[in-house]
Amino acid sequence: MTSLAHILLHGAERFRDRLAVADPFESISYGVLAREASQLGRVLRAAKHDPGARSLIVLPNSVYFVRAHFANLLAGLISVPCDASLSADTLRSIAGSCEPACLLTDAATLARLTASGGLPGSIRTVVTFGGRAAGAGDAAELMDEQPADLLDVPRDEHATATIMYTTGTTGCPKGVPLTHANVLAALRSIIEFVGYSQDDREVVVLPLSHSFGLGHLYCNLMSGGAVYTENGLARVGRVLKAVENFGATGFPGTPMGFGMLLDQYGPIFAERARGLRFSVINSAPLPPERTAQLRQLLPRLDVMVYYGLTEASRSTFISLTREGPSYYRSVGRPMKHVAVQIHTADGGVAAVGDTGEVTISGPAVVREYWKNSCDTALVFRDGRLHTGDLGYLDAQGFLWITGRIKDIINVGGYKVNPTDVEKVLTTWPGVRDAGVVGVEGVGGLTGEAVIAALVLAPDCALNEVELQQYCVARLEKFKVPTRFVAVPEVSRTNTGKIRRAELHKLVIAALGAGAAPRF
Repeated sequence: MTSLAHILLHGAERFRDRLAVADPFESISYGVLAREASQLGRVLRAAKHDPGARSLIVLPNSVYFVRAHFANLLAGLISVPCDASLSADTLRSIAGSCEPACLLTDAATLARLTASGGLPGSIRTVVTFGGRAAGAGDAAELMDEQPADLLDVPRDEHATATIMYTTGTTGCPKGVPLTHANVLAALRSIIEFVGYSQDDREVVVLPLSHSFGLGHLYCNLMSGGAVYTENGLARVGRVLKAVENFGATGFPGTPMGFGMLLDQYGPIFAERARGLRFSVINSAPLPPERTAQLRQLLPRLDVMVYYGLTEASRSTFISLTREGPSYYRSVGRPMKHVAVQIHTADGGVAAVGDTGEVTISGPAVVREYWKNSCDTALVFRDGRLHTGDLGYLDAQGFLWITGRIKDIINVGGYKVNPTDVEKVLTTWPGVRDAGVVGVEGVGGLTGEAVIAALVLAPDCALNEVELQQYCVARLEKFKVPTRFVAVPEVSRTNTGKIRRAELHKLVIAALGAGAAPRF
């Protein structure tokens, strides 16, 4: 297997009549999915785009999305999946970066893009799903004109398969060009660790435009399993019903998503999810108390977490269920063929137990950012990916992530990791979410101060003195926030990571307006 397209072609050969993918409105077998993706791939090939041309997908989680993605791969195009909820400006920014020749979308998204400034000039082929649109070909009609036999695929495993745009916690998404070999190396390790088989069925509500969600689709299709997909937990009742009715054995998600399920839907979640074998949870640290809650609610569930970036997918893995509570804050050991090192500030390799920057090398690690030489030179050095994450390796080879280099707050020479403070704040009753940033010049003082932004429950009545005492009892004095600001939400990416730059602006505005803590 040298191409991601082989995942579908081999699946059609081995599991032809088995269910491959379903959404709330459609389901499709391996054989039909391979045939229809091949037909659409022929449509794209007929447009005579140059080899390696980019094809932008702007579709929600759906059978449509899966068909479009594999059509791109079968056609030899570079697939560029994008979250359908992105703003027109962000989509135009991504298009400006990758200069797509094709756009695969739906009529509503096409109208939104056209009305807000038109399509990028590089786009020559537009195909819509689920209905006709002016200036676009209808996918169903175009596919019907093509023969039903399966396409041959390009076999250069080191060619770029997809460009995944990072979620951009700083507000500046970067294109990550993943080769077929990069992705397949990660998938083989994941399948072995999780133990995927053709008996698995997974409910995936993570965005398929992100490597986390898309990776679960790939793993199931490589193993002969099936995926039910839709967008997020907005229709939580329908999702939980699908977990039960689909016979799900797997249900990946983020700590925020599982936190909401545990807090607001605990009993029904326990009832609907009793058939789950495993859950892979990632995109932000899973608080140990959440792991304990989840295991108590679903004792048979294997709770797994991993550490990885779009640039280095699933670098470490751990089963928290098997390793036990003493490892609830670890992200596991490196996967096969992955080398994790901790680098000190002077570039040396840190000793066991010492904290430094996490660096990664291995076949799943990409070599550059798409047309971004500045960030490439900064991040990819000496054959290793410099993640910007802080962490350490223990004597048993387990990795422990402690924060982000750029997020560190300097309080009079003392270094404060905001995640340490956030973990404490979110354990206070009535605090639904918390984000911590460093702000200079607070109260006329020089240097940075620790400021906490809190999302409070409607009936929460907190006392500032009590909250500070609570923090003092659990944190070093220099980590205790000097101000507390109530905010409607802590801005996060769709994978749960705090957008620190946005939060910083919100806190500055609140402080400038003389916002008093809601205590």
